[in-house]
Amino acid sequence: MMSQQHKSEKVPLLLDLPNLVLRRILFFLDPQALSRMACSCRKLNEETKNDELWKSFGVQVLPFKIDEKEFERVKGWKNFCAYMIEDKKSTWEFSQMFGEDDPEDEIEEDVNWISALSFDVTGGYLAVGYNCGQVVVLKQQDEDNTYQLYTEFKSHESEFDFLTSMEIEEKINLIRWYPFSGNAEFLMTCNDKTIKLFKMFEKVSSQKADVQVTNKQVYEGAHAYNINSISFNSDGETFISADDLRINLWNLHINNEAFGLVDIKPENIDDLTEVITSASFHPNSCNLLAYSTSKGVIRMGDLRDHALCDAYSKVFEEPDNEIGGFFQELVTTISDLKFSRDGRYMVSRDYLTMKVWDIRFEARPIKTIKFHDYLISKLCDLYENDSIFDKFECSWNQNSLQLLTGSYNNNFYICDVVGEKPDIKALRCSRPGHSPTNTRLDASQKVLHVDWHPRANLVALGAKDFGYLYQKRPTAHQRESEYCLL
Repeated sequence: MMSQQHKSEKVPLLLDLPNLVLRRILFFLDPQALSRMACSCRKLNEETKNDELWKSFGVQVLPFKIDEKEFERVKGWKNFCAYMIEDKKSTWEFSQMFGEDDPEDEIEEDVNWISALSFDVTGGYLAVGYNCGQVVVLKQQDEDNTYQLYTEFKSHESEFDFLTSMEIEEKINLIRWYPFSGNAEFLMTCNDKTIKLFKMFEKVSSQKADVQVTNKQVYEGAHAYNINSISFNSDGETFISADDLRINLWNLHINNEAFGLVDIKPENIDDLTEVITSASFHPNSCNLLAYSTSKGVIRMGDLRDHALCDAYSKVFEEPDNEIGGFFQELVTTISDLKFSRDGRYMVSRDYLTMKVWDIRFEARPIKTIKFHDYLISKLCDLYENDSIFDKFECSWNQNSLQLLTGSYNNNFYICDVVGEKPDIKALRCSRPGHSPTNTRLDASQKVLHVDWHPRANLVALGAKDFGYLYQKRPTAHQRESEYCLL
């Protein structure tokens, strides 16, 4: 039996509390109460009828058993309970839409399409890149949490490469915010060949704050093929850029030289069997980086072992592929690779699935999330119209318990990572008051670019020339309950 001292301290964890209030209670419990609750969770898993133990804390018995593996995966009971007890009545709702809807401006139909978007490390800014080389920065407003125009600037201009006799488009392929805060914000953009670092700050003049954006560095001449990834290192001094065959390491302050970390180009180009599709530094360990390939393989290199990462420390590969034949490599090509925010897991996005990997276990993914099975019978048609080559992005939520990715028909998916059969929510981007009724596959309407707010249940989605913000909000009943309790 628990001591009398423990009995007298009540832990107000009630299942009928609204989600928002419940989360606040969870995060303000004292450490001793947290420790005792963790023990209670574990005992509940062993003794399903141990109601008295819970009642001694003033806690109702939870209607599920604690899965020890999942309990350990989310790093403690607090995150586990916050996730498992989340009120299912909370719904994802349309929050905001941005973009220009000008029917007269259709001379070049894709010039205003969104090509990249990214929240900064605080979520206070959202940068959106376009095919025309323009970057628009939106700032979150304190009053209503909407995002309004903060500044915009021209990042890239179209150029002509005389060596290859090809035009280099101004399209913004990637946007990455410098992950360390200071007196100014820094963001990096790139097109197919050139990377630029910009400084954004406010300059006060005549009692008015003007937003200034200056180009601090230009990194170019190091890639023979189109750049598909850039990633800052946790050391705050370096970053990597990757193209189809090469990964380069740059120092932020040196723009005229780069160190080659990975080079998979064979002596005879006809012997080439795969290309690099995505690359990322580990968010916490400055010595680790991972990159994915068109064969669905993820390779991890450790800079402590080799300066050149041609020798891999780990290789992550799915042992069994359900799709064979002509389409096998096309559907297993990894289009995006992201570390979880704590660095313990990775997610890879291919054409049909998302796979979650534990970086300590490379034999097989710990979770495979299937949401595109309905496309398997349509692969021939998707190949004919080149849609099978679409590169969908993915993103982790703030506590690495959910994933976000886009799809066709302007759909996007919110997927739970916890549980043997993750819950997959399919939602569709649409304008307010407009409910699309088309149920047939429309591959021309697609959400390719996504990002999850680093501190809130708010997602940003890019679909052609429009951007959407969706936010998870409690129902009217929950808001009323919270008001009464507070």
